[in-house]
Amino acid sequence: MTKVLVIGAKGQLGQSFQYWAPHFPHFEFFFKDLPEFNLLDQAQLERYFKTTPTDIVINCAAYTAVDQAEDEPKMAQQLNAVAVDSLCQLSKIFGFKLIHFSTDYVFDGSAHSPYGEDDTLSPLGVYGKTKAEGEAVILAAGIDGWIIRTSWLFSPYGKNFVKTIFSLLQNKDEINVVADQTGSPTYAIDLAAATLKVLEQKPVFDGVKVYHYTNSGHTTWYGLALAIQQQINTPCQIRVVDTANYPTKAKRPKYSVLGCEKIKKEFNLNPQVWESALKDCLKKIG
Repeated sequence: MTKVLVIGAKGQLGQSFQYWAPHFPHFEFFFKDLPEFNLLDQAQLERYFKTTPTDIVINCAAYTAVDQAEDEPKMAQQLNAVAVDSLCQLSKIFGFKLIHFSTDYVFDGSAHSPYGEDDTLSPLGVYGKTKAEGEAVILAAGIDGWIIRTSWLFSPYGKNFVKTIFSLLQNKDEINVVADQTGSPTYAIDLAAATLKVLEQKPVFDGVKVYHYTNSGHTTWYGLALAIQQQINTPCQIRVVDTANYPTKAKRPKYSVLGCEKIKKEFNLNPQVWESALKDCLKKIG
């Protein structure tokens, strides 16, 4: 039986893997998170892998607070790059394959068509820069694994845009939402399912491959907020604002749609449109 360790088990993606675990009986899952599994404690990690045989490590742990990262660059780098380097070194010693998740924010958003896996990285803020650094660490490490970039993650778990807007729409008379940033919303439950379906196909791991995975279609944050409102039918008014009139600490890419043809073709995946995924998510939240 394939032994799969999921790190960052309490986050929204980690919880999405937990949601699917009973449906994949060929895998034996181990779910770990702080405090008993600290990615910054090398000795603790070594003890774990010495005593627990592991075939695949799925790393869902990351520093994802985009604006806060501008104030805490060292902490963001520790989690998004230094911890990843530790996992790479342990992969060499203990022979496990590493699956690591990255982000559309490694791109600057100046494109007008979907980004490919091989497009040049040019992140705008600390979060994107540290995620790009983590990718570089894996690519240089000489291990077997995957980097899966995704975007605009939402789910019934943790903190995310969909849950925040869902709550605000029911408690406010009006809200402001940015309408000039475009991306593909991704349902964490779909991303977890796709990852496990691909692993079930027993793929050949040979070096590091980069993939993109999002739900189909794209929209703006305003379009996503509007779609939530249509589902739950509240009188709250959603006002359109431009990024320039809604300043944040971190700069965000204007256009960060990821092209997903590579993973779809290689593993015969057909991601559902984001609108359908949103409906499912809102049912689970509501």
